[in-house]
Amino acid sequence: MLENKINVAINRDLRKKYGIRQFPIVKGDIVKIISGSRKGEGGKVIDVSHKSKKISIEGVTIAKADGKQVEYYIDHSNLVITKLDLSSPGRYNKIKDITARRSLPPPEPEAPEPEENENIENNEELTEETTEETEQEIIDDRAGSEESDDGETDSDDSEGNDNEESSEDNVKEDGDNDEN
Repeated sequence: MLENKINVAINRDLRKKYGIRQFPIVKGDIVKIISGSRKGEGGKVIDVSHKSKKISIEGVTIAKADGKQVEYYIDHSNLVITKLDLSSPGRYNKIKDITARRSLPPPEPEAPEPEENENIENNEELTEETTEETEQEIIDDRAGSEESDDGETDSDDSEGNDNEESSEDNVKEDGDNDEN
């Protein structure tokens, strides 16, 4: 049976780190385009077409005649892998075996992605605490606003009196100016 894996070149840093020149590409790897009209662009692999040996990269699209943006598939020979996705245990073990054979230090295991779920749980706890604090603040604000409403009424009246006096002063000043 033939293997349908597409081997893609690896950048120099990863070559030194893992002791390999190329590795099969999978969804999740980070790549950079090294030749062609899209040279310099790169991103995360979102699809691998084993039949045509082309790869689609997140953010690299082309506009169709009707204006729709569609994935742009790039030949595997025009790419270089800049970061391997080692979240798969099989893939991590393969790299670990290769580095062991070449007497290189083993790769660091990537942190699993469920950390995001832990953060979400922490955010939910924070949200519950924040909600309780917010409810208490609302109650305090309402109590404070009722007291300040009474105080505002008095200050509004005094401000109104000040305005009346100042308007009388303005009239006197205008009258003084007319006499001169």
